[in-house]
Amino acid sequence: MQTADSKSRSLIAIAPLLVGTGVCLGLGIPFAKLAGAQGAGVLLFATLPTAVAGAMLLLLGLLRAGVPAPPAVLLRFGITAGLLGHALPMSALYWLTARAGASFAALAFTLPAVFTLAIVLLLRLEPPTFRRAAAVALGCAGAALLVLGRGLSFSDDLTDVLLVVAIPASIAAGNVYRSRCMPPGVDGEWLSAVTLLSSAVMLAGATAVAPFSIGSLAGAWHWLAAQALALVVGYLLYFALQRKAEPVTFSFMGYVSMLTGVAAGTLVFGEHLPWSTVPALVLIFLALLLLNTSPAAISRAPRP
Repeated sequence: MQTADSKSRSLIAIAPLLVGTGVCLGLGIPFAKLAGAQGAGVLLFATLPTAVAGAMLLLLGLLRAGVPAPPAVLLRFGITAGLLGHALPMSALYWLTARAGASFAALAFTLPAVFTLAIVLLLRLEPPTFRRAAAVALGCAGAALLVLGRGLSFSDDLTDVLLVVAIPASIAAGNVYRSRCMPPGVDGEWLSAVTLLSSAVMLAGATAVAPFSIGSLAGAWHWLAAQALALVVGYLLYFALQRKAEPVTFSFMGYVSMLTGVAAGTLVFGEHLPWSTVPALVLIFLALLLLNTSPAAISRAPRP
């Protein structure tokens, strides 16, 4: 078990990966809004950059490492990780951005750490402690305060509330799954490629049944291209971070993504957050402090 001092040093050591991953993935929020303003539908924005980024990473993986073995294990990992970590939460996030604004959508990134810890404790992957349980309670209180401050009319905004909870829950499930089941000895390019390409296939299939408009590529292609590049860099950092951090620590990068989205919403789009944002973020920050001073999770080692 790590001491508080050694854990602090480890967090400092992975801080560049946390920040880099969080910023790259958080850029998807303003890019989605900008692309939407130019006529791109949610599924077009979610699917096309994901497919392009996955293809680029696949080519990079082939050039650098050849085909890894066993491919069946890698494919199974990519399908599950892609569904939980990208296809479901990111498409929901981009739709929420178009519906409720970049700042509000970014608040979904405040809860992955709390949900990740809750799953770890529920599956008994680490022993429960008072500080870890208190962190979950504070994080949930912060989320509830955000919802109350939103001044919701549940007849109109219940979908927004459900998405703000469902997005981090899916991300958290993906965090734990990848930590436990990531194939050993496989390069990050391949892990990223199978995750994104699996996500793209699932998102493309969803276009047949989803009620969202595909929209037009003509005026938004540059934002889709920017998103593809952000995904390439972000996912290379993503799996480098996953190898170095246990699931709860890994999920801290969601707070960087949240700040990226909130900053874009307020500075670029002139959006205004509800009165409860500051006290809610204080509660979430206290939850982070408790996580940072609690014993490290013991679920880091992946299963063979």
